[in-house]
Amino acid sequence: MSLDKAGGLWNDEYVSWYISTKPLFAEFVQAMYKNCHMPFYYIYLKLCTACFGSDDIVLRLSSVIPGVIGIIVMFFIGKNLKDEKTGLLCAGFTAFSGFMIYFSQEVRFYSILFMFSALAVYFNLRLIDKQSYLNFVGFFISNLMVMFTHTIGFVFVFFNFLFLFRYLKKNHQITNKQIVTIVTVTILAMLPFVPFLYKTLTASYISQFWSDFSVTKLFFVFADYVSPIQINLVNTPINMSTLLMKGNRFNWGYLLFAILPLCIASIGVIVAIIKRNTKITLLGLTALSTLIVMIIASSMGKIVLITKYTMEIYPVFVAMTAFGLYMIRPDFLRRFLWISFFGLIFLYTFISDYAPQKLDRPEGHKFVAKLIEDAGLKQNDKILLLYYDTDRFGKYVPVDKLTIESITKYNFQYRLLHNPPDHVSVIKRGKDVFLSTFQDKNNEFFNSYLDSSFFNHMNKGDKFALISLNSVAFIDEERMKTVVFNDEFYSRMPFLFLIFSHIANNTKKEANIYLKPVFEKKQGKWEIFVWERE
Repeated sequence: MSLDKAGGLWNDEYVSWYISTKPLFAEFVQAMYKNCHMPFYYIYLKLCTACFGSDDIVLRLSSVIPGVIGIIVMFFIGKNLKDEKTGLLCAGFTAFSGFMIYFSQEVRFYSILFMFSALAVYFNLRLIDKQSYLNFVGFFISNLMVMFTHTIGFVFVFFNFLFLFRYLKKNHQITNKQIVTIVTVTILAMLPFVPFLYKTLTASYISQFWSDFSVTKLFFVFADYVSPIQINLVNTPINMSTLLMKGNRFNWGYLLFAILPLCIASIGVIVAIIKRNTKITLLGLTALSTLIVMIIASSMGKIVLITKYTMEIYPVFVAMTAFGLYMIRPDFLRRFLWISFFGLIFLYTFISDYAPQKLDRPEGHKFVAKLIEDAGLKQNDKILLLYYDTDRFGKYVPVDKLTIESITKYNFQYRLLHNPPDHVSVIKRGKDVFLSTFQDKNNEFFNSYLDSSFFNHMNKGDKFALISLNSVAFIDEERMKTVVFNDEFYSRMPFLFLIFSHIANNTKKEANIYLKPVFEKKQGKWEIFVWERE
């Protein structure tokens, strides 16, 4: 693994670190409450940073450890399903999973969520075999921890309880009283965290605007499960053709290292289903039901369907794939499939410069610090930062020594419109509200903001810098015209991309009128444009 990332922490990781730095108790609890996920991970990270510090490598190691534990749990899941060889296949699949390698290096809750989800699956299997007190306690705690870690973890837990208890009740292995007792204790244990869940489920999040639902996303979820090429980290291509074709050339690499492994894994899942193993059936129903709920929620715009948000069902997918491929006969076919599967993954992982353990977050905040340094910006210079608040860079940039103003996904309407709608209205009908703004050649209200906040206060030799995130503000002025005057293109383009591209384009146009361009540079997904007052 490469834990020392050149870009440092990116936004989500920074949020994790930032919350963990808050002093106990009131500020820490308040910071957790403002976040959109359940609090356990932040408590865990708070403990880690208190004991070992908050160096980037230490922060990433806090995710490596539960990822390694998850590999061990997967061994016991496979062993319970069949035998030790199946356990080794499950563990091997997990250990070399590009998906797990990547997220076991990220300062977020995904690797620890995998560990808890795998434990929930493991104790589910144990309860089918033996309804002991220890197994019930393990099942209860692991499922509870899934809910304490991920806001939508309750969906997985609900179906895990439903299908297991239904099976045990049908086979007279559990009584109604025992079911009521377990469910009641679970609900009572969740009560302290209900405010966190209620706040998140009833809030409107502008982050939903950066990705629309499409059936294509479902393919990329499963492709990322098995491929060392991680495509679905933040957003997915509009369609398969944009990925499979690079200009006029076919993308053989993605076919070889993503589509073929997915085909092999699919064979394993299909065989596992055909074998009609009771344990596999129960696990499969839990995973499928959870996924269906997520697809429905995504199609309604409530969540974004990307691979990491489906982490709860990943242990089930791994277990079904390993079990199914191990059950294939004749032996030579089984060996051929496994050798092909692992061979392709090993080849890419150990040879490619884009292997998951080597990937850096191009949105990393260290890149912004480097751009500011390279541009030679000083305290009297003025910086307009797009998309994030200035405090997002406090770990790497002395923001208190710079003059920075930010336009974020929460305040942009106040910079673009004279009488802006409220936050809820922007979320519900932002494209309708801003269409005429996008279509106008000049936004006089925004231009006056630039004048009053920046240009009118600059003396000779002073610099003005625009720092933008290319993955959000990537639509140039010419393409913007095409998009906003075409109903089909406009409906397909995520709203936030339109907003920040519009802001970036107008800022550059106005700065070029009044100031002299002196510097421009890209670093990762970040770009800086610098002008000087002559």
